[in-house]
Amino acid sequence: MNILRSLLSVVLAAAFSVTLLAQQAPTGYHSVACIKVKPENASEYRTWAAEDSHKFAQAMVDSGAVTTWFRLRSVIPQGTSAECDYLIISIYPGAPPKPLDIDEMGAVLKKAGMTVSAKEFVDHRSSLTQLVSNNIFQNKILVGAAKKGDYFMVNEMKVSNMNDYLAFEKKVWQPLAEAMAKDGVRTGWSLNVRVLPTGSDLKYQAVTVDIFPSWDAVYKSLPFADTFKRVHPDMELGTTFDTAEKLRTIVSANLYHVDDMVSSTK
Repeated sequence: MNILRSLLSVVLAAAFSVTLLAQQAPTGYHSVACIKVKPENASEYRTWAAEDSHKFAQAMVDSGAVTTWFRLRSVIPQGTSAECDYLIISIYPGAPPKPLDIDEMGAVLKKAGMTVSAKEFVDHRSSLTQLVSNNIFQNKILVGAAKKGDYFMVNEMKVSNMNDYLAFEKKVWQPLAEAMAKDGVRTGWSLNVRVLPTGSDLKYQAVTVDIFPSWDAVYKSLPFADTFKRVHPDMELGTTFDTAEKLRTIVSANLYHVDDMVSSTK
């Protein structure tokens, strides 16, 4: 965002109304697992992630339980100061499914052509990594699409009034994101609301993700004022973003690289 704003900023307001739920299946839900890799196992984890973890994700996508899966590696920050070394994102076709039990996981591993048992798979993963958190989000706005090799600027947003914030982002930032994607300076942008856990005392309630096609694009200077004037000729830049500051606070902005991706659309 640079204005730098960003799986994701992946990510979410708490839920559909009863009427909407009755009309259509909920969509846009995804889990975001934050993991730390044990320093002495960094090399082994990269090999395991590229092989066994990828095969497992592919089987989950092939089964229809997941539509798209990402493994994002933290670029900035790194080391002990980074809350997450990796984000594992699973996007679901509808409401979040029940977590797999050991027998169901074993069936997925078999479908992936792996001979390892579910217990062995979980034990090996646990020997390499530590799960820091796992949250459920719902995508509210999506512009463009991501691909392997992209960079995600993930912005965690503290929001006081979610309805007003969503309305602002839809009216002001979504058209800007669409223009930047059309100009080729961004791959896409998304706005996501955290569903679980939820509550006003959480560090953040929403996440925006700015998607960049390359490292150079992250830091490329943009004629943002000109783009804003072209997209919103009836708005004044300073006043508009003064309003934004009243609606949300950017708690943190972290840069990730899309190391791996599996999608049913490819």
